[in-house]
Amino acid sequence: MTTYTYDPSRWNTFEEGNSLEWVMTSGNGGYAGGSLIGARNRTHQGYLTAALNPPTERFVVLEQISEFISVGGIEYDLETLQHRGKVYSEGQKYLKKVTYDGTIRFDYELGPVRTDAESLPECESGVCVFTQTKHIALLRDENTIAVDYTFTNYSAEEAAVCLTPAFTFREHNTLKSAEDLKFTDLITGDTLSLIPHEKEDIRIDLSVSEGRFLELADKYDADVELQTEVDLETEGLTTSYIPYDIEILVAPGEKKHVSVICTVEQAESETSKKPLRGEELLEAAVDRFVAAGTAHKLIEGVREYYHSCEERGRAVYRELTKETDIPEFFDRLVLDADHFIAFRRSTGLKTVLAGLPWFTDWGRDTMIAFTGLTLCTGRFDDAREILLSFAKYERHGLIPNMFPDDGAEPLYNTADASLWYFIAVYNYMGYTEKADPSNAENSVEFIRSSIYPVLIHILEAYEKGTDNSICMEPSGLIHAGSGLDQVTWMDVRVGDMVVTPRHGCPVEINALWYNALRIGSGLAKRFGDSDRAGHWTHLADRVGSVFEKVFLSNGYLYDVVDGYTEVEGEPGFRYSDCDDSFRPNQIFAVSLPFSPVSDDTARSIVDKVESELYVGVGLRSLSPDNPDYHGQYRGALEKRDLAYHQGTAWGYLLGAYIDAVIKVHRQDADLSNRLQALFEPVIAHLSEANCIGGFCEVFEGDAPHTGRGCYTQAWSTAEILRAYLNSKMCYTR
Repeated sequence: MTTYTYDPSRWNTFEEGNSLEWVMTSGNGGYAGGSLIGARNRTHQGYLTAALNPPTERFVVLEQISEFISVGGIEYDLETLQHRGKVYSEGQKYLKKVTYDGTIRFDYELGPVRTDAESLPECESGVCVFTQTKHIALLRDENTIAVDYTFTNYSAEEAAVCLTPAFTFREHNTLKSAEDLKFTDLITGDTLSLIPHEKEDIRIDLSVSEGRFLELADKYDADVELQTEVDLETEGLTTSYIPYDIEILVAPGEKKHVSVICTVEQAESETSKKPLRGEELLEAAVDRFVAAGTAHKLIEGVREYYHSCEERGRAVYRELTKETDIPEFFDRLVLDADHFIAFRRSTGLKTVLAGLPWFTDWGRDTMIAFTGLTLCTGRFDDAREILLSFAKYERHGLIPNMFPDDGAEPLYNTADASLWYFIAVYNYMGYTEKADPSNAENSVEFIRSSIYPVLIHILEAYEKGTDNSICMEPSGLIHAGSGLDQVTWMDVRVGDMVVTPRHGCPVEINALWYNALRIGSGLAKRFGDSDRAGHWTHLADRVGSVFEKVFLSNGYLYDVVDGYTEVEGEPGFRYSDCDDSFRPNQIFAVSLPFSPVSDDTARSIVDKVESELYVGVGLRSLSPDNPDYHGQYRGALEKRDLAYHQGTAWGYLLGAYIDAVIKVHRQDADLSNRLQALFEPVIAHLSEANCIGGFCEVFEGDAPHTGRGCYTQAWSTAEILRAYLNSKMCYTR
């Protein structure tokens, strides 16, 4: 099973250990996270962030559990936290190992205590008097966290362990002060229940298998400083609610297991069927009677789930590559891929979270990530649900760009999500035929009956014209966008300034349009729809005949063209407007299944992308030679927005680049070595930077290309996973 292991060399200082993060997800939009040393460094961290309306309405409810241990007259504070002014609680001094496999485990050793304790085991610091392991897992499809403690007292003295749970109730992108953080609480046996005054229809229950609740006089831990937020030029201060310590005694020589379970309850009255609120909900609380081994059993169930994900992915790998040895890199990508698949209550179907920790489901991101997350990992049922989920919301030939967190209507400000939908369908047909042959016939029927009608709507809408100034021009190319529209993936707007407007005929939109027409015509032929097959083939031929003539300039492609006219007797075209800045969008004209450019042009594009945009972990969004290039992505939001698509490197583009490399260098003797070199920077990134096992959303364009944005992004992980599998498959075709 995929495992990452770290030792104290990774946290020589608090700052170093606090810079690497971990994340766990529940499959309903909820998640948990912290830093490698058990601290917190950003707003979006805590042991339990619950999704109250999956996968949205995400609230942090349990931030952390800290430990304080007294044994042999010596006190050990295991809390690891940063307070205002970089004042550190350095519990990581006792931390000896961290293990992550989709769950996370922290191993501590306490000592030395006495020089006469010859019977005690040795540890790095001398004599080990006490050990603690803390194993944490987020349960699947629930808003529940399980923490399994193992305490071993090697001393001749009774040890007292004090657990301090830190609660909150805040939206996952906000922070709280003590004035805003109020609860009503109740202890029932070994269960502490809290009702947040801000939302009285939920109850937070924390249950322990044993321990004595000791009420604290000061119930607030104020001025907790989150370093990542400080780096983003905010105050970065928050407060936790700590009403009780939980005291647990461990006898001399005793090894004791203790379970802690924290969950969020939303209950209805049995008579009125209305949600219980406030005092009624609190009075409904019961002692959950958690046993010492409960958390361990629940955690093992989560680990078995991740093992099944790994095995499902391995089956696809073996079937498609004909290899029996599964690379560890592939397993690690499969583990991270699971973080993004989530249940959406509004559709009753699966969807894709675009990135952790803050994005929900975006149409463009979902369709780009679709193949890697579902097909390369053997999640064919999830693939069907995702296609259906977005098909339900098709409107005027567009699928949603974004499902907002607040439950409002979806946003349709995208010209490419619907076209990427065709690529997702095309890959679904191909992968199910090869990797899931027993269901191939059902898969074809699913596309014919449930998805093909949506594809018809899309192609007809783009041809005739639809929202966001999307329409087919007489040449056959697609025009999109006007005014303040942001309809391509380069979609940042700062106030009334569209940073990269790209209005006109964007190069990747038209490469996708060409592919959508080819895919549509192929499906129409397969389904006996001869009139549409002939029409779409004719349109594809028209686009293919003009694409390179319109976009080609000096061996590479314009990023956007507008108002182009062919002048009789003169080579090329005249343009009322064109963007000749060198950007990565043209790589899709090479990488997509059907390429509208010649082999010579494809090779020229790949070579220039390699020399100006490739940075190991992604492609820059703009050439450094451009005067508008921003090489750093940091600071306040406005500063970051101005750099977002103006030089910042994007991880997901690496997938298309690798596909393009395979296409143009397929006959080269050194292709295998070339491909391995392309994956090496990502392999290192998964374990050494940002988030354990995660592939960042963006990276700074300037060296050393520090990871920024979401610490793990759906399309970044999915595209490198898809490209990696594709690189292995290219030798078996």
